[in-house]
Amino acid sequence: MNSLRYFLAALAIGAIAVWASENMFWSAALPTLTAEELFITWLAYSFCVASAMSAVFLTGVTGFRAAFLGGAIVGWLAEGVIVGTMYQAFPFQLVWTALAWHALISGAVVFGLGRGSVHWPVSRQILVWLAVGLFAGLWAQFWPLERTDLPGGQGLFLYLLGFGGLVPVAHIVLDRLTPLESPPRLVLAVAPALLGVLWIMQSLGTPSVLRLALPVLLLLTVWMMKRLGTGRGLIDLGSPAPNPARHFLFLLAPFTAAMLATLGWGRLGGFEANVLIALTTGPVSLLIYLWLLFRSIRSGKARN
Repeated sequence: MNSLRYFLAALAIGAIAVWASENMFWSAALPTLTAEELFITWLAYSFCVASAMSAVFLTGVTGFRAAFLGGAIVGWLAEGVIVGTMYQAFPFQLVWTALAWHALISGAVVFGLGRGSVHWPVSRQILVWLAVGLFAGLWAQFWPLERTDLPGGQGLFLYLLGFGGLVPVAHIVLDRLTPLESPPRLVLAVAPALLGVLWIMQSLGTPSVLRLALPVLLLLTVWMMKRLGTGRGLIDLGSPAPNPARHFLFLLAPFTAAMLATLGWGRLGGFEANVLIALTTGPVSLLIYLWLLFRSIRSGKARN
């Protein structure tokens, strides 16, 4: 039963990660996107999430640290194995997008606040999702400079708000699964092992010393999680929402983003919002990672 709950949680968090790391990032669907491709993307993210969950189970790290460092693992696996962009513009891509987007935005903000803000006053929760929507709407202003195939308002709302409807459903599923007890270690090894085999095959096909950055960063991150964790085989996703309907306030984020993107594309024609966001989230996420690394080292010294 613990194994089934583990895989269900990975699929649920994977759906949240797809919206946060794909839909919000791209703002609008590519013309070639199909339902089958979106389904495969969900499965790929779920494997990356399962790997991060395995690390959390084995180390017992909790709270913000679990969300951020788990998001970093998802980011490096997605960028270093699934698509391979991690090795481009080296070493900038080690931070962007793995830390700056997957860890900080997807992990700490969209997932972390998604779990925690349902216990805040409704007004504060609304402000959280409006802020995320404003951020996503600002980011979207970059795409007219890069793409000539942007859809109209209907396609934009369908992409952001349509798939976004799965996010509250995923949180409701997680409410029923929390807390998660660790499955057997053999089960925990399945997703990391499969992604590891894929990385080895890719490395043999296109050998590069830069590809070694992935295992180094993953090992360092798991080591940090071990130092910062309790070692318990448990994932506490937080207490369930007092009312499941609270999760649907999240939809304010994709709605606001779609509204701002539609208005901005029509009136402004696009501007380099990506530079502003990258130069903000990049240093912030790197500083958080280095701060957690420092805390990990200090934790080891304190135990000695």
